[in-house]
Amino acid sequence: MSQQNDREYLERRQRLSAEKARTATDPGIARIHGEFAAAYARRLELQQALPQAE
Repeated sequence: MSQQNDREYLERRQRLSAEKARTATDPGIARIHGEFAAAYARRLELQQALPQAE
């Protein structure tokens, strides 16, 4: 997967997870989706910090 495709995937998954966390009616499910969203956000930050290979 290219860097751009990987980034798009992570961004999409982060947005979906955050939305599911906001809309979940079960607090446990909301927490889990929130943890997924945070993990995707951390991966995006890490990817941004690494030098991009050409």
